[in-house]
Amino acid sequence: MFRLREARPISASARMLVECPLGSSFDFVGHGFFHNYTRWSPQVVELEPLSEGPVRQGAKARQVTLDRGVRTESTFEIVRFGPPQVLGIKGISEPFTTLYEFEEAMGGTQIAFSFEVEEKDPFMLPFGALFRAALQEGAQRTVENIKQLLESQHAGAASPERLAQFVYVASLDLQEPLRKIEAFSELLDNAIASSNKKDMAYARNAMRSCALSARKLVDDLLTYSSTILGEQRMEPLDVREEIEATLQELSAPIAETEAQVNVSAPPARIMADRSQLACLLQNIISNAIKYRKPNQAPQIDIVGAVASAGTLNLTITDHGVGFREDFAQTVFEPFKKFDSNIEYAGTGIELAICKSIADRHGWGISVKARPGEGAAFSFSIPLLARDVVKAPSPARLYS
Repeated sequence: MFRLREARPISASARMLVECPLGSSFDFVGHGFFHNYTRWSPQVVELEPLSEGPVRQGAKARQVTLDRGVRTESTFEIVRFGPPQVLGIKGISEPFTTLYEFEEAMGGTQIAFSFEVEEKDPFMLPFGALFRAALQEGAQRTVENIKQLLESQHAGAASPERLAQFVYVASLDLQEPLRKIEAFSELLDNAIASSNKKDMAYARNAMRSCALSARKLVDDLLTYSSTILGEQRMEPLDVREEIEATLQELSAPIAETEAQVNVSAPPARIMADRSQLACLLQNIISNAIKYRKPNQAPQIDIVGAVASAGTLNLTITDHGVGFREDFAQTVFEPFKKFDSNIEYAGTGIELAICKSIADRHGWGISVKARPGEGAAFSFSIPLLARDVVKAPSPARLYS
């Protein structure tokens, strides 16, 4: 017969050197925690911030984990947030603590991860060694996943082979929905075996959602590769007409969200690939609709002005949730998502596609943003010489 002893915490830890600067490492893990957590912890199938604003001490969140077919829901709070050295988390509904520590080392970052959980069931105490082994394996896997994600992202940012980097990072992100499908399939098997109709429906719907996410990711991969390597069919296009055509394509989400779109742009012509220009406009305007302020209709301004050098300066302003100014330096990289804690559909590739299209055409592209005030994406596009005009067409409101 097993002899029961008093419950005590079970802990595990792991550390690893990552070839990525300290600031970038903490930005990904700390500031980007609500966006990136599920990427290095694939057993977390749902993550919902419960506090408004950015990641900070006192922020709370809800998570659902799926491990070996067992679904667990819990809430937690960020109890330590000290950029760029430490991120600490403590369970609210479950007794656990997690600590991420960062230290500059050898031109990179030494990342230490530790996890501690209390034994709750006294009848499981004799199996503590097994739990510790499982926790230690999980801690090691966590730092390995973070290292892989950070180094691939950092190496890609410095590499001229943008497409090769994108494919590699895409393969990593594609693993997330595939892992979830595998995890939910185990839940579905258990639900079928126990005739649990509620879990059957939950697993079925979750697997369908993951499959759709994977399909969207692959579609965006194909779009991105075509903007880099695909053939361009350049032709004279009227900017105003192309904007109106794009708004017509987006009429359903515009009507659904009651978006107000104000357009003031000259009827000037540019040389462009029609499908790529349409893709660029659709991505920017779709993001403007998605990243609106909670419980408010999107307010979008599209303004074109002709500069003295025969260049059209086109700016799309969304007046939405916005993002930090420093994020503007990396927002056009693949899989970079806005640092809002509001959950939106998307793969994080849309703005990388826009950057690739602008680069292929030789256009300038930039963004200015502030949290809570929105973002303004600007493009500098050469006009056909004979079509240079000074006065824009009268403004038109679309809704």
